Order: sequence, then C-alpha cells, then structure tokens
Amino acid sequence: MTKIMIVDDEPDLREMINLMLHKEGFVTVTAENGDDFLKKIDDFTPDLVTLDVMMPGLTTREILEQLKAKKTKPKIILLSVVRYSDEEKRKLFQLGIVDYITKPFEFPDLINTIHQHILRSPAI
Repeated sequence: MTKIMIVDDEPDLREMINLMLHKEGFVTVTAENGDDFLKKIDDFTPDLVTLDVMMPGLTTREILEQLKAKKTKPKIILLSVVRYSDEEKRKLFQLGIVDYITKPFEFPDLINTIHQHILRSPAI
C-alpha cells in the first residue's frame, strides 16, 4: 500500500485531504508543521508527502534540508497559496520536490497529481 503523509497547519484542510486520500485507498498520517513531520517520518516512512509551504516554524527550505539526513526519501508535492516564478520553482525542484500545486486546488487535481507520481519511479 502506498503511504502518504499530509503536512499542513490548517486542520480542516489537513483532515479533508486525509479523508480524500483514505477514500482512494492510501495509508495516511498527518502532521501539523515541519517539526511534527520530521518527528514522524522515520516511523511512518511515507512514499509521498504533501507539504504546505506557509506554516509556522521551519521554512520549506529548512524542512527539505533536514529531510536529506533522514533514512527515507519520499516524493514531495508542495501545496502553496504563493505563486512562484519559474526561477523559484526551479530552485524548489533542485531541493527535491517532484511537483507543486497552487492553493486553492480541486481535490481531483491533487489526486491525479499524486497518482502520477506514485506510478513513476521512486524518488532518489
């Protein structure tokens, strides 16, 4: 079974994504911020992570840098209200994300994006 971790500081959105992914048959765990995510990742070892960009605490860059030291290397899909320039997106992809979705988004779009990346080869 594919395991997905949902990282978002908005409880309602986090729970909605969680419910939708359960309906799709994924095994999920949620985290409310970057610190919570980094604490849970070794025990859960997700195949994919949906990561909110604008959360209190660690920045996205800090989270991705600390993730490099972990034993698991999940695929990361960023969820953000911020619309990045092509140059900024390129830098994020260099940090290891596999995709980027702008909030607000349609749940079918998120599900389709997740399915696309689950079918691809594992993250390196």
